Amino acid sequence: MKNYKTEREGQIEFFDQFGINYQEDGVLIDYTDGVYNGNILEFKLNINDVNKVLFQSIKYLSRMRIKGEPVPANILLISLNSRKCYIFESKNFFREIHKTYIGSASTNNEGFVNNYKGKEWDYSSEIGANNIKKILNSKKYLKIEIDESCIVGWAEKYYRENPKAQKGDFLGDEKGTKNTTIGEIREPVKFKEYILPYKKESNEKFKYLMDKLNDSLHKRDLGAFYTPIEYCKKAVELVREAIKRVPKGNDYIILDRCAGTGNLEVVLSDEELSHCVLSTIEYFEYKVLLERLGSKVRAIIPPIESQVVYSAGMINNADAMSEEYLNNETIKRYINNKKCTIILYENPPYNDTSSITGGYDEDGNKHTTKNKQTYIFKKMNEIKGKFRNSNISTVRDFANRFIWSGFEYYLRQKTDSYIVFAPIKYYKSLGIIDDDDKKFIKGFLFNRFHFHAPTPMATPCILWSYGKLDKKKKVELSIVDIKDGNTIEIGKCDVKKINNSFNNYQEKVIGKIEDNICCNSRGEIETSKKLETKCYLDNDIIGYFCLVSASFDLGRLPYFNGRGFYLTIDNYYKKLPLFCAKKYPFDKWYENDFYFLSSDKREEYVKDKTFLKSCFIYSILTDQNHMKSLIMPKNKLVQNELCLEKGTVANRQLSKLRLNKDEENLIAIYKKILKQAKKTKKYNKKLKYGTFQIDKDLNTWHVNKENEKDKIYDYPQLNSDINTLKKNLKTYYDKYIKERLFKYELLK
Repeated sequence: MKNYKTEREGQIEFFDQFGINYQEDGVLIDYTDGVYNGNILEFKLNINDVNKVLFQSIKYLSRMRIKGEPVPANILLISLNSRKCYIFESKNFFREIHKTYIGSASTNNEGFVNNYKGKEWDYSSEIGANNIKKILNSKKYLKIEIDESCIVGWAEKYYRENPKAQKGDFLGDEKGTKNTTIGEIREPVKFKEYILPYKKESNEKFKYLMDKLNDSLHKRDLGAFYTPIEYCKKAVELVREAIKRVPKGNDYIILDRCAGTGNLEVVLSDEELSHCVLSTIEYFEYKVLLERLGSKVRAIIPPIESQVVYSAGMINNADAMSEEYLNNETIKRYINNKKCTIILYENPPYNDTSSITGGYDEDGNKHTTKNKQTYIFKKMNEIKGKFRNSNISTVRDFANRFIWSGFEYYLRQKTDSYIVFAPIKYYKSLGIIDDDDKKFIKGFLFNRFHFHAPTPMATPCILWSYGKLDKKKKVELSIVDIKDGNTIEIGKCDVKKINNSFNNYQEKVIGKIEDNICCNSRGEIETSKKLETKCYLDNDIIGYFCLVSASFDLGRLPYFNGRGFYLTIDNYYKKLPLFCAKKYPFDKWYENDFYFLSSDKREEYVKDKTFLKSCFIYSILTDQNHMKSLIMPKNKLVQNELCLEKGTVANRQLSKLRLNKDEENLIAIYKKILKQAKKTKKYNKKLKYGTFQIDKDLNTWHVNKENEKDKIYDYPQLNSDINTLKKNLKTYYDKYIKERLFKYELLK
C-alpha cells in the first residue's frame, strides 16, 4: 500500500478513486480540503486524534453557515496512509456549528469533547469504498438557524440568486401591514433545504445589521450606513455640548432625518430621547425604529404605520429630500417657533447617485432611480456655482444634499446646531460649509472601517453652528479609534481647506497626428471602451497623466475617458510631482480621505530642484506608473520614454543630474533588473522596458502543483530584485518626497 508524503498527493488520488472532478466541481472552497454534494472532507496523512480533526471541520461548517453557504449534512475525516474514513453527522453538532470561532480553524482543537460515535470505513476494501461512494453522492444538508452572525451572508446569497428580490422578500415581518410576503427566512422556499424558519415576529434582533440586509439597489439608494455603538457614545458628547447652547427657557428638538434603526439615539438618556424627532426612508428600518424607540421619542415620521405611503420598500412621506418632508407639519411647527432650538444629529448616507442605473419595484418591474429628481437635488443644483469647488457630482452625493439642506432649511439662529457624520470634503474642498456663516465648535475623526466599510478611512463627526469662525481658531479634530470595545484617542489633526483644485495643474495639449487608440488602467490597448478624447501620436508627446486612475497610462496613449492631460518633452519634468502626490501611500487610516490634492501654492514646488529630481527618480523607476512600450497596429512602435533604457527621454535627463548615494543605489538595482529581464523568454528587443512592464510581462510564474495557492516564479532572482526595488523606492519616497508634498501643498 502506497505511503503518501503530502496530503495533496493523497487527496488527489482519493478524488480520482471516487470520480470527483475537483477542478471543475467547485470542491476546493473556503480553505477546506473539499466540499462535495452534502459532505465536507478533511484530509490528514495520519489521523491520530479523531476529535481534534473533527473540531477543525466543525469550525469550517460554522464559517460556511456565517457566509450563507449550505452546511453539509456529513463530515468525512480521511486518514490517507491508513485508508480510513471517519464519518459523522453534522446534526449531532448543531450547537457547536452555531457558534462563532475566532482564529485559524486548524489550531487550538485539542480537548474537543465528542459524545457521538461515528462510522469508520476502510476505503481500500470494496465494501468500505462502496459505502463511502454512497455517502459522497448524498446531497442532504443541515438546516441551520438564522441569527445575527449569519443573516448577512444568507441575505447576500439570496440577492445574488434572486436579483429582482428586495429586503421584504427576504426578511418579511409578521407584524407588518405594508409588505405582501412573509419572507424567505420565515417561510423558506429557495432555501428550504438549508435553513429553519425564523420564528420571531419582528426583525428587531437584526437592528444593527439592517443596512447590510438591503438588496443591491437599495444599498446604493440608501448609501448603506451604520454607526457603531462606541462612536455613538462618543458623539453624544457633541449632542450634550449642543444642548448646553440652548437658551434658557427654550424648548429644543434633536432631529435625525436618516435615523435608520436608531443607532445614534439609543445611547441618549430618556430626557434627551424625549426631544428626538426621527425618520427613516427604508420600511423595515422604520419598523425596527418604531418598536425600539417609538414610546421614548417625541415623534417618528410618520407616527403610525397606517400613515406610511409605501413604495418598493421605501416610505415616500419620510423622504428627507422631498418637498413634502420640508413641509411636514410635525417638524414645521418647531422650525417656525423661535423659542425652539433645532439640533440636527445625523449620519447621512454616503453615495453618488450617478452610479445608480436601475432596479425592480415590488411587482418585479424594472425601473430607474428617481433620486436626481428630488426637490432638494433640484434646489441645490440651482445654486451649486456658489460653492468653492463644485460640479454636478457635488449635488449627486447624498451626504452633501443632507448637509446643504440641513443648513438651508432647518438651522435659523446662532444657537441651533448640526452634528453630522460625513467625509470631510463638504467643508475641506467643496465649500458647502464655509467659515463666513458656519461656526466650528468641536469634532472627532472616526475610523470608517467600523461603519461596515470595506477599508479603514477617516470619517469626521463635527458639531457646527452659525456664526463666523474665529480666524485664530483651528478646525481641529480629535482622532478616535475603537479597540477592544472602547474608544481611544490617538492624537489630533487640523482640517485645512482646499481653495484651488488639483485639476488646475492640467495643461491643454493639441497635437497634429491623430489616432483612435486608447488604453485601460492595466497599461494595455483598450478595444471595448468608447474613446472620449482625441489621441495624438506626435513625437514630442511622451505620456498621459490620468487624474482619475492616479497613473500614467500607456506611454503616449490617453486613458479611454480622457480625464487627464498629455505629458510632453517640455512639461513632463515639472509634472512628475503631481504623479508622486497621487501615489501618497496613506499608511494610516486617518490620512485616507482626509488629505486631499491641492494646487493652493500653484507651481511653487517647481523652484525646488532637489524635489523635482526626487520625483523624477521615483516616477521612472516605480512599478506603479503603468508605462509600457507597445507594438501598435501596422507594427508601429510606441516606446516608453519614461524608463532608463538607452536613448529614452528619461535616460538623457538622468545624465544631467547629480545623484546621491540612495539614487545611485536605486539606478543600480534597476540596471540589474533590466539585465536579467533581457534573458527572459518573453523579452522583445524592439521594446524599451520600465519596471512596470518588466514585472507584468516578463516576471512570469506558474502554479505549484502541490499547492495551487502558491506561485513559483520562473526567474526567482529577477522577482527578488523587483521586490527589492519596490521596497527601496518606498523608503526613498518617505525620505525625499513625502514631507515636501505637504510643504508645497500638493497634498493638504
